[in-house]
Amino acid sequence: MKKQKFEFKRPVMTGISYMIPVVVAGGILGALATAFGGVDIGNFVKPGVTPWSNMNAFTWMGFWWGVHQVGAYAMNFAVAVLTAGITYAISGRPGIVPGLILGYVSTDTKAGFLGGILIAFILGYFINFMKSWKVPKWMAGLMPVLFIPVISTFVCGMGFLLVLVKPMAYLMTHFQNWIISLNGSSRGLLGAVIGACMGFDLGGPVNKTASLAANALGAQGVFGPLSAKIVGGMTPPIGAFIAVMLAKKKFARSQIEMAKTAFPMGLCFITEGTLPFAAADPVRFIISSVLGSSTAGAIVLAMGVECPATAGGIFVIPLMTHPLWFIVALIVGSLITGVVYAIIKKPDADEKVDEKENNKDAEESVDFDIEQL
Repeated sequence: MKKQKFEFKRPVMTGISYMIPVVVAGGILGALATAFGGVDIGNFVKPGVTPWSNMNAFTWMGFWWGVHQVGAYAMNFAVAVLTAGITYAISGRPGIVPGLILGYVSTDTKAGFLGGILIAFILGYFINFMKSWKVPKWMAGLMPVLFIPVISTFVCGMGFLLVLVKPMAYLMTHFQNWIISLNGSSRGLLGAVIGACMGFDLGGPVNKTASLAANALGAQGVFGPLSAKIVGGMTPPIGAFIAVMLAKKKFARSQIEMAKTAFPMGLCFITEGTLPFAAADPVRFIISSVLGSSTAGAIVLAMGVECPATAGGIFVIPLMTHPLWFIVALIVGSLITGVVYAIIKKPDADEKVDEKENNKDAEESVDFDIEQL
C-alpha cells in the first residue's frame, strides 16, 4: 500500500468550511429567539413526550420557543458536520456518514470539537486503509455503501468510546470551564490574544487557527471568543482606510483607491481587504494591525460581549450582548491601527516618482500653453 502523506491544515479547513453555515444558522436563530422571546425562552415549554409535544407555535412565546429549539438542534450538529467534513477531505465520500455519526457521538459524550477532530483523522485514515483492501468483484460495489460505513463506524466508534472519550471529555470540560470562569483582565487577555492572532497574518494560518478555536467554542455554546474574532478581523481594513485618510501623501494613488474598498470590506468582516497594504509594507502594517486588533479583542471580552454568529460584521452587531461595547472596541481598535500606521508609514517611493512625472508633465503643458499664446 502506498504510504499516504499526513495533512492537517487542509482537512481541518475543509471541515470548518462545512461547519460554519451550521453555526451561523444555529447561532442567529438562537439570538433571534432570545431577543424576541426573552433570555428564558429555552425553558418556556415544559417537557412532554418529546420536546415538541407541549408546543403551541401559534402563540408569540410558543413560536419563538420553536425557533430557539431549531437553533439548538443546529448547534448540536455543528461538531458532527465538522467531523464529517474532515473525514471527507481525507477519505472522500465514504467518510461522510461515519464522520456524521461519530461527530455527533463526540458532541453527546462531551468530547466536543477536540474529540470530533481527533476521531475524524482516525476515521479518515482507517477508511483509506479499508479502500486499499483487495476484495472480490461482487464485494467491491458494496464497499462504499455497506462495508466501509459499518466496519469503520463500528471499529473506530467503539475504540473512541472505550479509550478516548473520557480523557477528551475531561479536557474539553475543563477548557470550557476555564474560559467561562475568566473575568475582567483575564478575559481581556484572552480577547487580546485572539485579536492579535486575527490581525497578525490577515487571513493566514495564525488567523485561521484563532478563528477555528473561536468557532469551535461557539459550537459548544461559549460565544465570547467569537466577538473577539469578529472585531479583530474588522479593525485592520478599517484602520488601513483611516491611515490613508490621515496621511494621504504617504500612500501611492493605487493604495488610496484600495483603501476606499477596504473600508466596506472591514465593515463586512473581510480582513483580506488589507492584503495589498500588508504585502507592500508587511512589518509596519502588521505591527499596527496587531496593536489595533488585540486592543479591540481585549475590550469586547473584558466587557462581556458575546456574539452568536461566526461572521457577518456590522450586520450581526444587533444580535450581540452589549453591542455598544462592541462598537466602542471597533472604533478604538480601528483608530489605533490607523493612527499608528499613518505615523510609522514611510512615503511610497513610487508615488514620489509619479508625482515628479506628473509635475514634469504639468510644467510641459504650461510651457506649451505659453508658447501658443
